[in-house]
Amino acid sequence: METIKHEGEVVFQKGNIVGVKISRQSACSQCVAKDSCGLINSQAKVIEISDDANRQFTPGEIVTVKLDATSGFLAVFLSYGLPLILMLAALTSVYLVSKSEINGGISAIIILIPYYFWLFLNKKKIAGRFRFSISKKE
Repeated sequence: METIKHEGEVVFQKGNIVGVKISRQSACSQCVAKDSCGLINSQAKVIEISDDANRQFTPGEIVTVKLDATSGFLAVFLSYGLPLILMLAALTSVYLVSKSEINGGISAIIILIPYYFWLFLNKKKIAGRFRFSISKKE
């Protein structure tokens, strides 16, 4: 199974939680998930990774962060794919019932409110499905 890899810099370590700052790299152009990755449009992000091996990392150390490609695609689906499907379904169904493009468009936007609220309520459960791993630079 293919993995998505990024090099990052350790920012902090509290127990087995390691904070890693990931910056956009020139290698992003070669990545299979480049079109949907949140790093493309940002300078740097700090993510917290649980290190079950309890290894010691020092701030400033360069590490490799890995995520299974399937988890990456699930994240893309939940953040872009499913909202698009919901919007198209709302737009189509409301337009067919009311014959009003304005009502269809408004409903397509309004349908996102409960969806993103549902994501917010379930963020811990969803986040548990994404298992980042950290290792010393290869």
